[in-house]
Amino acid sequence: MKSGVRVFVAGLILAASVGAVAPRAAAEGKAEGTLTVNGKTTNVKYAYASAEPGFFDKTKEDVTVIVSDVPLDAKALEDQFERIHMADADKLHAFEITIDAEGKPISTAFRHNGFKGPSPSGLSSEDVFTKKTFDGKTVDGRYKSATQKEFFGNTYAFDVTFKADITRKAKPVPPTAAETAAAQKSPQAKVYVDFLKAVQKEDLGAMRKLMTKEQAKNLDSPDAKKMVGLIKVMSATDIQVLKVVEKGDTADLTVSGKQDGNLKNGVVHMVKEGGAWKVQQEEWK
Repeated sequence: MKSGVRVFVAGLILAASVGAVAPRAAAEGKAEGTLTVNGKTTNVKYAYASAEPGFFDKTKEDVTVIVSDVPLDAKALEDQFERIHMADADKLHAFEITIDAEGKPISTAFRHNGFKGPSPSGLSSEDVFTKKTFDGKTVDGRYKSATQKEFFGNTYAFDVTFKADITRKAKPVPPTAAETAAAQKSPQAKVYVDFLKAVQKEDLGAMRKLMTKEQAKNLDSPDAKKMVGLIKVMSATDIQVLKVVEKGDTADLTVSGKQDGNLKNGVVHMVKEGGAWKVQQEEWK
């Protein structure tokens, strides 16, 4: 699958870890150390930590720590694809570590354009994690690669220390009946409903007219028809628009639908381009 289409598919239908709630305020911590990719070293300065239901055990919490060379706003902290875009544009060099309830790293990811091709994820048992504080309020530690590593012809290493307060997502407030009635009559809802119909018909021309210019570029790929078919299969069904929040030339639709027989909540990000509302991205919880 070509990278542009892969981002396109992922941008429209996100993994279950994405929450459909408003971005939380950033709790900025401190980081020190280095990320080295293909011989180029970057110093990290900022650390952010957020808790979410455990990947393996939903009754417990995982904590994801992001160490970066630049400060991150709430949007970048909430949206991994925003961080990917920032990294691709050479505006961010970051390393992300997910730690389970027992205080052990279970996965890592780079947001770094120094890699030629795919960037590594996962972790090695040889790498050294030193935990100073991990009490549900604060995470303070150090993570160091045991050796310089290689991944598809790329070399990389990391040695970072970090300390940050752990933030948690606020519980979403259910929309009122009046808000839902207004949302379903909104121009944003009409565009989104038309977009859903276009996806079901696999009508690339109609989709292009209803998407932002940035997203529509991905329809130029020769694999686009196949990927739209995949989106069709993955999409939620029985979707209802519950609320709309408009801020200038952007708007968020709160929606609900069914996936695998289960009720899911989501948010649809929309942007006004040329005076018309366009679909930018869907997120499903």
